Amino acid sequence: MAMAHPLRLIDIAANLTDRMFKGIYNGKSYHAEDLHAVLQRAWNAGVDRIIVTGGSLEESKEALAIAETDGRLYCTVGVHPTRCKEFEERGDPDKHFQELLEVARKGCARGKVVAVGECGLDYDRLQFCPADIQQKYFEKQFYLAEELQLPMFLHMRAAARDFLDIVDRNKHRQVSCRSCALIYRKF
Repeated sequence: MAMAHPLRLIDIAANLTDRMFKGIYNGKSYHAEDLHAVLQRAWNAGVDRIIVTGGSLEESKEALAIAETDGRLYCTVGVHPTRCKEFEERGDPDKHFQELLEVARKGCARGKVVAVGECGLDYDRLQFCPADIQQKYFEKQFYLAEELQLPMFLHMRAAARDFLDIVDRNKHRQVSCRSCALIYRKF
């Protein structure tokens, strides 16, 4: 009788840059950093690979740093829709985008960056970033995916029409030779 292949589990959206893994909740320290223990539990439970999500420029840098600590860890580089104001708050949106591109290039060269994102639109949380800013920088991140030939890890909440319009406007782009698909998460 042939041996059954074990189920391979891949966590595609691990927010391991969250401060809770450093023991910080609501700005207050409650325990020692426990990311290593969390990862060990995941490996012990049968998780084969983990993709650490980048949700801002700084989180993308941190996600790459985490991914470089273990051969089973990978990451995304991108800006979450609720954080897209960071492009303009830094004073030079183009420079900010170039920094994001450089982090992604560096991670791709090391075999650690596997997607652009988490990016998209989130109209349920407009208090963090207005719709027009989200739309502008969601569309800009298609260039990042095309430039690096990476799939996109997409986020959409309560924004279906605008989301689909932006995807439709960018369907001509040569995004990801490797996957031919977008990774999409809808709430």
